[in-house]
Amino acid sequence: MPVMEVTEGERQMIFGLRKCLEENNESQMKTVEEAYFAKSKQTIYTKAELAKKWGCSIKLVSQILNNHDVKPIGKRGKEHEFAIEQAQVAKDKHDKRTLHDHELSVKVRAM
Repeated sequence: MPVMEVTEGERQMIFGLRKCLEENNESQMKTVEEAYFAKSKQTIYTKAELAKKWGCSIKLVSQILNNHDVKPIGKRGKEHEFAIEQAQVAKDKHDKRTLHDHELSVKVRAM
């Protein structure tokens, strides 16, 4: 296999191009990572996003938020936005009450 000789100037150009490509890849990866991890740092959700996060229907999310007087803090288009801290507290209270009611109904049926 023939060996191609490369001058010092061409070698420097090749190394320069490699370095440029590496820097470009690093900047692209940083942008992708920031976009990927932004979802995990999100603190404001719409009802649809809460339903997807909690694995339930939008109607149930609406009931939970209305029953515990969680007020929207803003709007995104036509959708209202809710703080995740308040919404999570409301969901925890709802789940606790639902489990208590279920246990109570089981005990009543057993009597």
